[in-house]
Amino acid sequence: SRNIFILQVADLLFQTAKDASLKYDCVCGVPYTALPLATVISSENEIPMLIRRKEAKDYGTKRLVEGIINPGETCLIVEDVVTSGSSLLETAEVLQKEGLKVTDAVVLLDREQGGKARLEEHGIRLHSVCTLSGMLDILQQQGEVDVEMVEKVKKFIQGNVFEPGAQNGPAPVKRICKELSFGARAELPGVHPVAARLLTLMEKKQTNLCLSADVTESKELLQLAASLGPSICILKTHIDILNDFTQEVVKELRALAEQHDFLIFEDRKFADIGNTVKHQYEG
Repeated sequence: SRNIFILQVADLLFQTAKDASLKYDCVCGVPYTALPLATVISSENEIPMLIRRKEAKDYGTKRLVEGIINPGETCLIVEDVVTSGSSLLETAEVLQKEGLKVTDAVVLLDREQGGKARLEEHGIRLHSVCTLSGMLDILQQQGEVDVEMVEKVKKFIQGNVFEPGAQNGPAPVKRICKELSFGARAELPGVHPVAARLLTLMEKKQTNLCLSADVTESKELLQLAASLGPSICILKTHIDILNDFTQEVVKELRALAEQHDFLIFEDRKFADIGNTVKHQYEG
Protein backbone atom coordinates (compact mmCIF):
# COMPACT_ATOMS: atom_id res chain seq x y z
CA SER A 1 0.00 0.00 0.00
CA ARG A 2 3.08 2.29 0.38
CA ASN A 3 3.95 2.77 -3.29
CA ILE A 4 7.08 4.84 -2.62
CA PHE A 5 8.53 2.02 -0.50
CA ILE A 6 7.89 -0.55 -3.23
CA LEU A 7 9.63 1.70 -5.76
CA GLN A 8 12.62 2.18 -3.45
CA VAL A 9 12.97 -1.53 -2.67
CA ALA A 10 12.64 -2.46 -6.35
CA ASP A 11 15.34 0.07 -7.24
CA LEU A 12 17.66 -1.34 -4.56
CA LEU A 13 17.19 -4.84 -5.98
CA PHE A 14 17.84 -3.63 -9.53
CA GLN A 15 20.97 -1.74 -8.46
CA THR A 16 22.23 -4.82 -6.61
CA ALA A 17 21.95 -6.83 -9.81
CA LYS A 18 23.61 -4.00 -11.77
CA ASP A 19 26.50 -3.69 -9.29
CA ALA A 20 27.11 -7.43 -9.62
CA SER A 21 27.22 -7.02 -13.43
CA LEU A 22 24.56 -9.68 -13.87
CA LYS A 23 23.45 -10.56 -17.40
CA TYR A 24 19.85 -11.65 -17.85
CA ASP A 25 17.03 -11.46 -20.37
CA CYS A 26 13.98 -11.35 -18.09
CA VAL A 27 12.92 -11.26 -14.45
CA CYS A 28 10.53 -13.38 -12.38
CA GLY A 29 9.32 -12.71 -8.84
CA VAL A 30 8.85 -15.55 -6.38
CA PRO A 31 5.09 -15.75 -5.77
CA TYR A 32 3.48 -13.92 -4.32
CA THR A 33 5.16 -11.21 -2.23
CA ALA A 34 7.95 -10.53 -4.74
CA LEU A 35 5.61 -10.16 -7.74
CA PRO A 36 5.07 -6.39 -7.22
CA LEU A 37 8.84 -5.91 -6.90
CA ALA A 38 9.54 -7.78 -10.13
CA THR A 39 6.75 -5.83 -11.83
CA VAL A 40 8.30 -2.49 -10.87
CA ILE A 41 11.78 -3.62 -11.98
CA SER A 42 10.32 -4.76 -15.29
CA SER A 43 8.28 -1.59 -15.85
CA GLU A 44 10.89 0.94 -14.74
CA ASN A 45 13.77 -0.64 -16.66
CA GLU A 46 11.91 -2.09 -19.66
CA ILE A 47 12.92 -5.66 -18.90
CA PRO A 48 10.62 -8.54 -19.92
CA MET A 49 8.88 -10.22 -17.01
CA LEU A 50 7.56 -13.71 -16.43
CA ILE A 51 4.90 -14.57 -13.85
CA ARG A 52 5.12 -17.91 -12.07
CA ARG A 53 1.90 -19.29 -10.63
CA LYS A 54 1.89 -21.61 -7.63
CA GLU A 55 -0.77 -23.68 -9.33
CA ALA A 56 -2.03 -23.82 -12.91
CA LYS A 57 -5.59 -22.62 -13.46
CA ASP A 58 -8.04 -24.95 -15.17
CA TYR A 59 -8.93 -22.28 -17.74
CA GLY A 60 -7.11 -19.79 -19.96
CA THR A 61 -3.55 -20.80 -20.84
CA LYS A 62 -3.40 -23.33 -17.98
CA ARG A 63 0.31 -22.58 -17.64
CA LEU A 64 2.51 -22.34 -14.55
CA VAL A 65 4.58 -19.60 -16.17
CA GLU A 66 2.91 -16.68 -17.95
CA GLY A 67 4.70 -14.43 -20.42
CA ILE A 68 6.83 -14.76 -23.53
CA ILE A 69 9.18 -17.67 -22.90
CA ASN A 70 12.28 -18.02 -25.05
CA PRO A 71 14.10 -21.26 -24.14
CA GLY A 72 17.80 -20.71 -23.62
CA GLU A 73 17.41 -17.21 -22.20
CA THR A 74 18.51 -16.34 -18.67
CA CYS A 75 15.94 -15.34 -16.05
CA LEU A 76 16.82 -13.38 -12.91
CA ILE A 77 14.74 -14.37 -9.89
CA VAL A 78 13.54 -11.62 -7.53
CA GLU A 79 12.72 -12.37 -3.88
CA ASP A 80 12.00 -10.33 -0.75
CA VAL A 81 13.41 -12.59 1.98
CA VAL A 82 15.49 -15.78 1.85
CA THR A 83 15.66 -18.19 4.78
CA SER A 84 16.22 -21.74 3.57
CA GLY A 85 15.89 -20.89 -0.12
CA SER A 86 13.10 -23.43 -0.70
CA SER A 87 10.61 -21.03 -2.34
CA LEU A 88 13.28 -19.63 -4.60
CA LEU A 89 14.41 -23.11 -5.63
CA GLU A 90 10.82 -24.08 -6.45
CA THR A 91 10.54 -21.08 -8.77
CA ALA A 92 13.90 -21.88 -10.38
CA GLU A 93 12.81 -25.47 -11.03
CA VAL A 94 9.61 -24.35 -12.76
CA LEU A 95 11.52 -21.87 -14.93
CA GLN A 96 14.17 -24.43 -15.83
CA LYS A 97 11.49 -26.88 -16.94
CA GLU A 98 10.43 -24.20 -19.43
CA GLY A 99 13.94 -24.26 -20.89
CA LEU A 100 15.20 -21.11 -19.16
CA LYS A 101 18.55 -20.68 -17.44
CA VAL A 102 18.60 -19.56 -13.80
CA THR A 103 22.04 -18.57 -12.55
CA ASP A 104 21.35 -15.67 -10.17
CA ALA A 105 18.79 -14.27 -7.77
CA VAL A 106 18.47 -10.92 -5.99
CA VAL A 107 16.89 -10.60 -2.56
CA LEU A 108 16.17 -7.72 -0.21
CA LEU A 109 17.06 -9.59 2.99
CA ASP A 110 19.18 -12.69 3.49
CA ARG A 111 18.37 -14.09 6.93
CA GLU A 112 21.68 -15.99 6.83
CA GLN A 113 20.11 -19.30 7.77
CA GLY A 114 21.65 -21.42 5.05
CA GLY A 115 19.66 -20.28 2.04
CA LYS A 116 22.64 -18.81 0.18
CA ALA A 117 24.73 -21.98 0.52
CA ARG A 118 21.80 -24.16 -0.47
CA LEU A 119 21.17 -22.09 -3.60
CA GLU A 120 24.86 -22.20 -4.55
CA GLU A 121 24.66 -25.98 -4.27
CA HIS A 122 22.07 -25.82 -7.07
CA GLY A 123 24.14 -23.43 -9.18
CA ILE A 124 22.31 -20.22 -8.22
CA ARG A 125 24.25 -17.24 -6.87
CA LEU A 126 22.38 -15.12 -4.30
CA HIS A 127 22.90 -11.35 -4.25
CA SER A 128 21.36 -9.58 -1.25
CA VAL A 129 20.68 -5.90 -0.58
CA CYS A 130 21.26 -6.55 3.12
CA THR A 131 21.74 -9.35 5.63
CA LEU A 132 20.01 -9.84 8.95
CA SER A 133 23.25 -9.49 10.92
CA GLY A 134 24.11 -6.30 9.04
CA MET A 135 20.66 -4.89 9.73
CA LEU A 136 20.99 -5.74 13.43
CA ASP A 137 24.36 -3.96 13.61
CA ILE A 138 22.86 -0.81 12.07
CA LEU A 139 19.86 -0.87 14.42
CA GLN A 140 22.20 -1.29 17.39
CA GLN A 141 24.40 1.60 16.25
CA GLN A 142 21.32 3.82 15.95
CA GLY A 143 20.09 2.82 19.40
CA GLU A 144 16.94 1.10 18.12
CA VAL A 145 17.83 -2.25 19.75
CA ASP A 146 20.16 -3.09 22.61
CA VAL A 147 23.19 -5.39 22.62
CA GLU A 148 21.30 -8.13 24.48
CA MET A 149 18.58 -8.33 21.84
CA VAL A 150 21.14 -8.37 19.02
CA GLU A 151 22.98 -11.27 20.64
CA LYS A 152 19.72 -13.18 21.19
CA VAL A 153 18.75 -12.87 17.54
CA LYS A 154 22.21 -13.80 16.29
CA LYS A 155 22.25 -16.82 18.60
CA PHE A 156 18.85 -17.89 17.25
CA ILE A 157 20.10 -17.57 13.66
CA GLN A 158 23.21 -19.64 14.39
CA GLY A 159 21.11 -22.33 16.03
CA ASN A 160 18.61 -22.52 13.16
CA VAL A 161 20.71 -22.82 10.03
CA PHE A 162 19.48 -25.03 7.19
CA GLU A 163 22.51 -27.10 6.18
CA PRO A 164 22.88 -27.95 2.48
CA GLY A 165 22.48 -31.70 1.87
CA ALA A 166 25.74 -33.47 1.10
CA GLN A 167 25.82 -34.80 -2.47
CA ASN A 168 25.51 -38.57 -2.68
CA GLY A 169 25.39 -38.62 1.09
CA PRO A 170 22.71 -39.55 3.58
CA ALA A 171 19.50 -37.53 3.67
CA PRO A 172 19.58 -34.71 6.21
CA VAL A 173 18.09 -35.62 9.57
CA LYS A 174 14.71 -34.02 10.06
CA ARG A 175 14.44 -32.34 13.42
CA ILE A 176 11.39 -33.50 15.36
CA CYS A 177 9.50 -30.64 16.97
CA LYS A 178 7.45 -31.26 20.07
CA GLU A 179 3.77 -30.54 19.56
CA LEU A 180 2.27 -28.29 22.21
CA SER A 181 -1.36 -27.85 23.10
CA PHE A 182 -2.98 -24.42 22.78
CA GLY A 183 -3.01 -24.15 26.55
CA ALA A 184 0.70 -24.96 26.82
CA ARG A 185 1.52 -22.41 24.12
CA ALA A 186 -0.43 -19.77 26.04
CA GLU A 187 1.89 -20.25 29.01
CA LEU A 188 5.14 -19.92 27.06
CA PRO A 189 7.35 -16.97 28.08
CA GLY A 190 7.06 -13.89 25.92
CA VAL A 191 3.59 -14.69 24.57
CA HIS A 192 1.54 -11.51 24.16
CA PRO A 193 -1.42 -11.31 26.58
CA VAL A 194 -3.93 -11.13 23.72
CA ALA A 195 -2.37 -14.17 22.03
CA ALA A 196 -2.36 -16.01 25.36
CA ARG A 197 -6.04 -15.17 25.84
CA LEU A 198 -6.86 -16.47 22.35
CA LEU A 199 -4.89 -19.69 22.83
CA THR A 200 -6.61 -20.27 26.18
CA LEU A 201 -10.01 -19.81 24.51
CA MET A 202 -9.09 -22.24 21.75
CA GLU A 203 -8.08 -24.83 24.37
CA LYS A 204 -11.20 -24.26 26.45
CA LYS A 205 -13.74 -24.27 23.60
CA GLN A 206 -11.84 -26.76 21.40
CA THR A 207 -12.22 -24.57 18.34
CA ASN A 208 -9.97 -22.41 16.20
CA LEU A 209 -12.77 -20.95 14.08
CA CYS A 210 -12.79 -17.24 13.27
CA LEU A 211 -16.08 -15.96 11.85
CA SER A 212 -15.82 -13.08 9.36
CA ALA A 213 -19.07 -11.18 9.74
CA ASP A 214 -18.99 -8.78 6.76
CA VAL A 215 -22.66 -7.82 6.99
CA THR A 216 -24.27 -4.42 6.61
CA GLU A 217 -27.15 -4.67 9.10
CA SER A 218 -26.76 -4.63 12.89
CA LYS A 219 -29.54 -7.15 13.40
CA GLU A 220 -27.83 -9.68 11.14
CA LEU A 221 -24.49 -9.13 12.90
CA LEU A 222 -25.99 -9.72 16.34
CA GLN A 223 -27.89 -12.78 15.14
CA LEU A 224 -24.66 -14.29 13.79
CA ALA A 225 -22.85 -13.57 17.05
CA ALA A 226 -25.67 -15.12 19.10
CA SER A 227 -26.11 -18.28 17.03
CA LEU A 228 -22.47 -19.03 16.20
CA GLY A 229 -20.81 -17.54 19.28
CA PRO A 230 -20.58 -20.90 21.11
CA SER A 231 -18.63 -22.40 18.18
CA ILE A 232 -16.05 -19.69 17.50
CA CYS A 233 -13.06 -18.14 19.25
CA ILE A 234 -12.98 -14.87 17.25
CA LEU A 235 -15.66 -12.75 15.62
CA LYS A 236 -14.15 -10.50 12.94
CA THR A 237 -16.31 -7.44 12.37
CA HIS A 238 -16.47 -4.54 9.93
CA ILE A 239 -18.37 -2.01 12.03
CA ASP A 240 -17.63 0.66 9.43
CA ILE A 241 -19.93 -1.03 6.88
CA LEU A 242 -23.01 -1.18 9.13
CA ASN A 243 -25.80 1.01 7.74
CA ASP A 244 -27.51 1.43 11.11
CA PHE A 245 -24.58 1.53 13.55
CA THR A 246 -25.15 2.83 17.09
CA GLN A 247 -23.23 2.52 20.36
CA GLU A 248 -25.98 0.13 21.52
CA VAL A 249 -24.73 -2.37 18.91
CA VAL A 250 -21.31 -2.32 20.57
CA LYS A 251 -22.83 -2.96 23.99
CA GLU A 252 -24.91 -5.89 22.74
CA LEU A 253 -21.96 -7.35 20.85
CA ARG A 254 -19.70 -7.16 23.90
CA ALA A 255 -22.39 -8.80 26.00
CA LEU A 256 -22.62 -11.68 23.52
CA ALA A 257 -18.82 -12.01 23.51
CA GLU A 258 -18.81 -12.32 27.30
CA GLN A 259 -21.73 -14.75 27.24
CA HIS A 260 -20.24 -17.08 24.61
CA ASP A 261 -16.57 -16.44 25.40
CA PHE A 262 -15.11 -15.18 22.11
CA LEU A 263 -12.86 -12.28 21.10
CA ILE A 264 -13.96 -9.42 18.84
CA PHE A 265 -11.54 -8.38 16.12
CA GLU A 266 -12.47 -5.17 14.31
CA ASP A 267 -11.02 -5.20 10.78
CA ARG A 268 -10.20 -1.70 9.49
CA LYS A 269 -7.84 -2.37 6.56
CA PHE A 270 -8.73 -0.71 3.26
CA ALA A 271 -7.36 -3.58 1.18
CA ASP A 272 -10.14 -6.12 1.39
CA ILE A 273 -12.18 -7.73 -1.37
CA GLY A 274 -13.84 -5.24 -3.68
CA ASN A 275 -17.36 -5.52 -2.32
CA THR A 276 -16.25 -4.99 1.29
CA VAL A 277 -14.10 -1.97 0.40
CA LYS A 278 -17.08 -0.52 -1.50
CA HIS A 279 -19.22 -0.82 1.64
CA GLN A 280 -16.45 0.74 3.76
CA TYR A 281 -16.28 3.86 1.61
CA GLU A 282 -20.06 4.10 1.52
CA GLY A 283 -20.37 3.70 5.30
